[in-house]
Amino acid sequence: MTQPAISRRRLQLCYDKRCLVIVLILLGIGLSMVASSSSFFAGGKFDDQFALTRRHLVRVAIALIVLVLAMKIDYRVYRRISPALLLVGIALVAGLYVFGQHVRNTPRWYALPLLGGTIQPSDVSRVTLMFFLAYWITRKGKDFSRFRTGFLPAAMAVLGVTVLIARLPSYGTAAATALISMIILFAGGARIAHLLALAGVFAGGAGLRLLHGGYVMKRTAAWALGHGNAGEISWQVHQSLIGLGSGGIFGVGIGGSEQKLNWLPDSYTDFIFSILGEEIGLIGTLLVSGMFLLLALRALKLSSNCDDRFGEMLAVGVSATIFVYAILNMYVATGLFPVTGLPLPFLSYGGSALVMNAFAVGVLLSVSRRGHRWSSPATGARA
Repeated sequence: MTQPAISRRRLQLCYDKRCLVIVLILLGIGLSMVASSSSFFAGGKFDDQFALTRRHLVRVAIALIVLVLAMKIDYRVYRRISPALLLVGIALVAGLYVFGQHVRNTPRWYALPLLGGTIQPSDVSRVTLMFFLAYWITRKGKDFSRFRTGFLPAAMAVLGVTVLIARLPSYGTAAATALISMIILFAGGARIAHLLALAGVFAGGAGLRLLHGGYVMKRTAAWALGHGNAGEISWQVHQSLIGLGSGGIFGVGIGGSEQKLNWLPDSYTDFIFSILGEEIGLIGTLLVSGMFLLLALRALKLSSNCDDRFGEMLAVGVSATIFVYAILNMYVATGLFPVTGLPLPFLSYGGSALVMNAFAVGVLLSVSRRGHRWSSPATGARA
């Protein structure tokens, strides 16, 4: 075989293995935590303590397939279709107002009768918005810092998506989407004054929503006043803190959680971090937190080394998406942020968020394969 042929083959195998290994470890930890935290609930509802574990295992398998496929697709193809993808994401969220399945009094999901499950379009719209912002920043170049022709169209796209999500209502997802978008816009070269103006619009909208009262106001007030009582509004966070405190440094052992015994609602979804802390202790929470930080930093490293502006912005977006969701989820579990209902990436039970996060990481790996210089074609070493 000729040297060029060998070089091409080795080049095709070059991707960032550290990102992939971190994600695989997180998926493995998540699978074990779902098996433990859902066992009591599943045993009572389905007479099978591993019913939800098997469902989650199928979703993990689907997520891995999606990750591999996304990794093999040249990320640059998304640049041409990013505006269309954004329109699809907006249409999916808008359609919830008519066709959405109501769960806990909110139409956040589409039912999938043939698959026996649901899909949450807000996760799709979050990723399509990331693609669009990367596309727009790349297209405008230095002109992106101009308000009317550069920043404003991107800001309108962000506002459109976040308002649609917030009115479902899904305030936690809307807040996370807004924060992720602000990070991408900042990395793309937006002026601080423009970002502050956009942040002011978000803050004004949040303030108006709080003035309307309701459960959002109650949750925020309960968070601001602390969680020293076990009232209905503070119950989840109160029980979450008990679980984290009970775990100590080394935890009570996998499967030994008491909070999953109907004390902590959503123990295998939004509050799986609490079960992790109870069963594996401070060691486990630091390990998982550290891996999220490493994944985000590695994505930023790939962004800084990328030769292509679109790939650079996509890597920033993936880093922000994973890190923001992880931080907000852990902040909620530890009482540092009001309850939002956001899953912990790669660990929480679920389908839509898991698959879309896996897709995002696949795109990141595609950037690592195709968006960088290679110092030695024969060795595949990165420049």
